[in-house]
Amino acid sequence: MRAGLRRRPSPGGALVVAALVSGLVVAPVGGAPKAVADDCTPSVSPVAPSPQTPWAQTALRYADLAPYVASGAKIKVAVVDSGIDVSAPQLAGAVDVAGSVSLVDPKTYPPTADVLGHGTMVAGIIAARARPGVGVVGLAPSVVSLLSIRAYRTCENENAPIAQGIREAVKRGAKIVNISAGTSTDTPDLASAVQDAEAAGVLVVAAAGNLGDQQNGNPPQYPAAYPGVVAVAATGPDRAVTSYSEHGAYVELAAPGGTAEAPVIGVGPGGGGVSASGIGTSFATPFVAATAALVWSRDPGLTAEQVRQRLYATADRMAAGAPDENYGWGVVDPYAALTQVAAPGSAGPPRASVPAPLTFATPPPKPDATGRALAVGGGGILSAGGVAGAVWLARRRRRGIA
Repeated sequence: MRAGLRRRPSPGGALVVAALVSGLVVAPVGGAPKAVADDCTPSVSPVAPSPQTPWAQTALRYADLAPYVASGAKIKVAVVDSGIDVSAPQLAGAVDVAGSVSLVDPKTYPPTADVLGHGTMVAGIIAARARPGVGVVGLAPSVVSLLSIRAYRTCENENAPIAQGIREAVKRGAKIVNISAGTSTDTPDLASAVQDAEAAGVLVVAAAGNLGDQQNGNPPQYPAAYPGVVAVAATGPDRAVTSYSEHGAYVELAAPGGTAEAPVIGVGPGGGGVSASGIGTSFATPFVAATAALVWSRDPGLTAEQVRQRLYATADRMAAGAPDENYGWGVVDPYAALTQVAAPGSAGPPRASVPAPLTFATPPPKPDATGRALAVGGGGILSAGGVAGAVWLARRRRRGIA
């Protein structure tokens, strides 16, 4: 499974980018994944938001961050994705609408709408505003201005100009580019776009991929595998890297990505204030992008490389001899990234006295009483019948997976 784009030869010989989340599988809860194809027809099922704090927010100690995130320089974060639905109440005022752009027929598919819901959920993890009666909130809402760079129309299986999206993000002033997508094909255009972004002092954060447990899976994913890109793996509530999360020397950090029993809960599209449920490295990635934004906002004099090294130095180590091919340097730790530095404005080593490790409390499993399958992918899982908190089932066509 992979949070990202796959490329396949089109009938005319051109490369087609297929899916924000390639390697989508359908698996019974608690069962072994089984690859299937589907018709790429997204559907949305609204669910009443819950006041309960999602496990990922507790795990990353959001409550401890308040003294450090109340103010700071505004950091522009570009979300290259399926759009951001600005009608979602928790994203009101979070998006730089004038600076956003659609690369796919903007009159019909504007950057501020999102049929799939994928980009909206990514955006919410970064910058969702607090709302009474809703436990979901973004990691960095007070310091981030989002740019929506829409690269998809209504289906993930289409030509997606990700390289162009990176270039547009840089041109429009983004300091951080979140790419919850990828491809197993290393193309000169994509590599060049990443290199140009890094030369401009922009930090690129990308999903490591969701093909980790496929029979012939775990191919390097791009742009995540390019040097300088922060490649993000996914953990469950037990802090273990998930079986679907891809692994390899290019993985740099891990963050909550969810499991079938405990998905990541975020913001859904639409003006009704619905919540959303997702699984995959797609949703682990924005936790890291938001942490980078918090660090940069507090210490605006840092370079992109210093921000990146700060995240690595303060990550919660999960394996001896880090970096490790599963966790990279460890699980991202926003609190440590903001507090464990030699001096303000420095990207120096962490202090000798460090806070307690992150605690991921495992919630009790919630069986799917309907017995229906869960679609598990970097772009969304969504239960046709009802994992609590899920609000859409995005069914996507799987291509090229053994």
